Amino acid sequence: MDIKHMRYFAAIVRHGSMTEASNQLYISQPTISKAIHDVETELGMQLFDRNRRKFVLTDAGKVFYDQCEEILRRHSELKNDLKNMVGMRQGEIKIGLPPIMDVGRLMGIVKDFHALYPEITFQLIESGSGTIETRLRQDAIDIGITVLPTEGEDFDAFNFLTEPMKLVVHKDHPLAGEDSIDLKALKDEHFIMFNEDFYLNEIITSACKNAGFTPKVVSNTAQWHFIEEMINAELGVCILPESVAALLKSSSVTVDIHEPVLKWRLGVIWNRDRYMNFITKEWLKFFQQYYE
Repeated sequence: MDIKHMRYFAAIVRHGSMTEASNQLYISQPTISKAIHDVETELGMQLFDRNRRKFVLTDAGKVFYDQCEEILRRHSELKNDLKNMVGMRQGEIKIGLPPIMDVGRLMGIVKDFHALYPEITFQLIESGSGTIETRLRQDAIDIGITVLPTEGEDFDAFNFLTEPMKLVVHKDHPLAGEDSIDLKALKDEHFIMFNEDFYLNEIITSACKNAGFTPKVVSNTAQWHFIEEMINAELGVCILPESVAALLKSSSVTVDIHEPVLKWRLGVIWNRDRYMNFITKEWLKFFQQYYE
């Protein structure tokens, strides 16, 4: 068995058929069929359930596929990693980040890192924390920036930002003149919230329930810019991290939340037991040193 056999097998699983896999790989179907047969003979077990119309993995096939994906990923990155280790600092870092953050801080780090490694590029992918964790598990991104703590135990992380969350209201709102409020004072307010994919939604909802009420949600969104416009239109109130609330350039004001004090913890996360390429290790080390 060699890397070619694993590539053929993974292609069949991804494309759902041997015919489509052979088309994508530009090789004959008998060649792929023989390769799979050779692998099954070597392993002494079937990888596909051939009693069904479609290719369905057996339990052994599922385990073999996971291992193939890991080996193929390492194989594809080997050349770049060797180049990096001898001084050719090239490649791309894919970072998942939430829309709910002061991106200016991140851009400062990216700028300084780029000055050291000008051949390294960044792909920044915005999404909620739940999606970021999923993409990390799927190896669709290298690093995630998300709310801590994470849902799973399969990530390593470090916290780089902890700050209070603030109530944001229109300047003409009755609470706009208050220095601070208790959360229970918002039981009759209409809330502008982020989508359920955002852990901020869960933090606020849970805190409100502990204060004795369920928030009345007037709108859900994935962009804090839309929240800003809805506050301008006096559609409701919102709770945001202090640094994000400070970015609002509207007719809104912020009010401290005294009881309970809501904290926002932002961190960098990565897969604990997965292979990490040289470039990503350098970025992670640089990020940690930057905040230390």
